[in-house]
Amino acid sequence: MSASEFDLELQELHQKSVHRLIAAEVFDADAFNQLKRYLCEKSNAIKQEHVISKQVVSIILDAARIIESRAEYMPSVREQLPLANDFHMLLGLIAIGEAWGDRTPGVPRVQ
Repeated sequence: MSASEFDLELQELHQKSVHRLIAAEVFDADAFNQLKRYLCEKSNAIKQEHVISKQVVSIILDAARIIESRAEYMPSVREQLPLANDFHMLLGLIAIGEAWGDRTPGVPRVQ
């Protein structure tokens, strides 16, 4: 699958996590973790691409935004705010052509 093709599996994970939180006000931690895991794998596959699907960008932003907005009044979501930061970081990594697993904590990038 090319980086610019529509990804049905990604859309399904988005429905199970983000849309469920929007529609039913239910935070499914497993669904959000599956979405994050899939996007992390996808970040590795697309890190060399110069053009990526708007679908990927939109879903990453949606996931972060919905966690942040629902955290204001849902305690179960408030506990998951670090996950929103992970989605923001992932988008930043994709933008600079890196993937989630490219950086090792505590190890300098330049050796």
